[in-house]
Amino acid sequence: MQKPFSQPAMMAFAAIDYFFKAPGLHRCFPMIQAWLLLILLSWQGQAVADTRYSVDIDAPSAVEDLLEKHMEIMRWLDNPRMNNAEWHRLLQAAPRNIEDLLATEGYFSPEIKQQLETSREGENVRHRATFTIVPGNPVTVDIVDIRFTGDVTQQDAGAEPAPDKLIEGWPLKRDMRFSQDAWASAKRSLLRGLMLQRYPNARITSSKAEIDAASNKARLRVEIDSGAPFRFGGLEVNGLQRYPRSLVENMNPIKPGETYSQARLLFFQSLLQASGYFGNVEVTSHTEDADPEAAPIVVTVTELQSVQVGVGVGASTNTGARTTLSYQDLNLFNRGWRFTNTLKIEQKAQSLNSLVRLPTDKNGYRDSFNADLNRIDIEGQTISTLGSGVKRAWGPRSFEQTIGAAYLLEHLAIDGSDSENNYAATVSYGITLRRTDNELNPTRGYLLNALFTSAPLDVMATGKFLQSYVKTQIYYPLTRRTQLITRFEGGIVSGANNAPATYLFRAGGDQSVRGYAYQSLGVADGDAVIGGRYLATGSIEIIQWLTESWGAAAFVDFGNAANSTRDLKPVYGYGLGARFKSPAGPIGIDIARGQETGEYRLHFNLGVTF
Repeated sequence: MQKPFSQPAMMAFAAIDYFFKAPGLHRCFPMIQAWLLLILLSWQGQAVADTRYSVDIDAPSAVEDLLEKHMEIMRWLDNPRMNNAEWHRLLQAAPRNIEDLLATEGYFSPEIKQQLETSREGENVRHRATFTIVPGNPVTVDIVDIRFTGDVTQQDAGAEPAPDKLIEGWPLKRDMRFSQDAWASAKRSLLRGLMLQRYPNARITSSKAEIDAASNKARLRVEIDSGAPFRFGGLEVNGLQRYPRSLVENMNPIKPGETYSQARLLFFQSLLQASGYFGNVEVTSHTEDADPEAAPIVVTVTELQSVQVGVGVGASTNTGARTTLSYQDLNLFNRGWRFTNTLKIEQKAQSLNSLVRLPTDKNGYRDSFNADLNRIDIEGQTISTLGSGVKRAWGPRSFEQTIGAAYLLEHLAIDGSDSENNYAATVSYGITLRRTDNELNPTRGYLLNALFTSAPLDVMATGKFLQSYVKTQIYYPLTRRTQLITRFEGGIVSGANNAPATYLFRAGGDQSVRGYAYQSLGVADGDAVIGGRYLATGSIEIIQWLTESWGAAAFVDFGNAANSTRDLKPVYGYGLGARFKSPAGPIGIDIARGQETGEYRLHFNLGVTF
């Protein structure tokens, strides 16, 4: 039945008819007619705007979200161009659209019922469609046929990647539910197994998923051509303007002739990114039309501005409010030397530190030298120091070693005691092991740091001494969402009567025994607390991850510092906290109670301090 025109439309037609018949007005009619037609179209558009369309989906939750997000008719509901003709087109296409979407999730025999309703309220029209869907039984995998061609079939026994292991690691196994996403992901995983190591030009030559809707079974077939195995060749560097090419070459851990590995490219990229010289780094290997025995390594960098000035404010639960001024020159003397000068003013500590770091040399050594002026006033003891030193580091971050030499002048003042001056020329050796699954947010593995510092000559120190220090942290997943973290820290100073206070030990604070003030645990000296010859602290912490990024923690810390093992009696702190996995590492906020003091303290931690 044809819909009658609305009252405004009838009035518009009457006006047009009047102006058309009126004498003398026919010359103005085109303009007047156009104006009246615009009014008519506006009224008619208002009538169309009063037509509403809605869709209801009655389906199991496993597929309801899929249909609501991806059905074509759902995307059209808020489209201003929706009209009756488009509505009927979408209704006709909806069953096939539903079948195609359900097929991506492994449902190939759905039952679909469609119900339409139209209602009127005055000039308003409401169209409503309801789809009732029974998806049926999902298709499961029956047969998986994976075949390899190319050089991977001729490689030596035991060589990686091994086809048998790749097939064993195929994620879409028999009797698992088939879906298009799982099928595509499984093929990508299989292909990556070749491309990431040795065979960067591997490709899928054919793949087919045969679905038997009657039995709800899928037969999967994939054929992969590995192509030729590749080895790395020479180095190409793009983007250098200020820094010498040797800066990149000396950080390159990949040797010509080494077997192709994308992990090695990423490791090289991380070294360049962490060097501090570049804002952006990309390390790739051109394998298309390249010699398989010498695929070039291509490094593209964007240099950071060589001179940088920074101002920062912040706060620490250890040393209070903080203001920081920094100056950095990444190309000192136009030799790629990194010069950093930092002034830090905190409530309990002040420092001025200068550091020059040389680029990694061709033997992998990383040399630096520094000069520092520090003052710290904690628990009735004020230590002011002036020091300088040189250090050499080498080895990867997983096994880093350092040697160094330093000279220290110290002024020590203790409340109620005479002040004294100390000095020491020291040599040191350190080792750091990092064995974790993720460097920034580890969940499994361990970290270990050991440092030995000695003043071996009486003539160059107040007296000879040896400081030995070790710290380890272990990460272990109890369940998929429950994590155990344990920490132990220990130290011994021999010749303590001759050692400057800088080399003695105190405990307490964010990274030590929570629930106690920063460096408040040690040897009592009147109203002050000073350092001791022995240190032992530890922690047991359990984190329950509530989401992928947020978690709740419960912990117990213990430890102390003393001048003898007999006096080294641990005190305890315990509490609760929140954890967040940030791009810069874990962020922790804790409230801890010191058992000895009965006080509650707030503690804040950022990152993994190794």
